[in-house]
Amino acid sequence: MPKISGLKFYKSLNNPPLVIFTTAYPDYAVEGFEVNAIDNLLKPFSFERFLKAVNKIQATTKEVKAESESNFILLKSDKKLYRVNVNEINYIEAHGDYVKVHYSNSSIVIHDTFQNLLCQLGNSKFVRVHKSFAIAINKFEHIEVNTIKINDKTIPIGQTYRSAFFKEILPER
Repeated sequence: MPKISGLKFYKSLNNPPLVIFTTAYPDYAVEGFEVNAIDNLLKPFSFERFLKAVNKIQATTKEVKAESESNFILLKSDKKLYRVNVNEINYIEAHGDYVKVHYSNSSIVIHDTFQNLLCQLGNSKFVRVHKSFAIAINKFEHIEVNTIKINDKTIPIGQTYRSAFFKEILPER
């Protein structure tokens, strides 16, 4: 690179990407690892060695994606704070001033508003189907006329929420 080395350029970035350094000088390899490079390839390198470095990038990317997908929410119930994985929540159910959260093979009752909990969970994963129910879009087994089946629970689809629900789950044609 003219005027500046790749390593100096990389160090100058505010949000550096995953990188594989290639160099003809072994002394620079140590510096590359000090700035968290995924790999350093010493020239000349074989295609197999290059492929191994690329596979490291892919593995690291998958780990980062898995970490970002495993988001949790903290729910307070019975003077305890529960850590619940949002991806495990099947549906939520309003009970007056309380909300019952159904996840995995368990449920928890919290003192919160239905709407507030829906906002915390994120509207991209959950959709309201009834005045008292919201479901995780990817958790329902089947739909029958005005009901949704999730695990062993039958959840009603309210007329007010019916069209919005079907727009959410059915691709546009």
